[in-house]
Amino acid sequence: MTSLIARLLLIVPSLIAGWFVAKDDPAYWVVAFVIALVFIVLTIVFELYVAALLRRGPKP
Repeated sequence: MTSLIARLLLIVPSLIAGWFVAKDDPAYWVVAFVIALVFIVLTIVFELYVAALLRRGPKP
């Protein structure tokens, strides 16, 4: 079950890593994991900014 969740989370980053690194290269999954971490960080930052903007409300 855990491997299924990991595979689902790494689908998009592995596609992006495939543009830059060969699939049979040992560093392929390292690059895919780094891209996944970047996506996670960008999602968290986006959510923080959206929450701050919604909390502040529209300016008069």
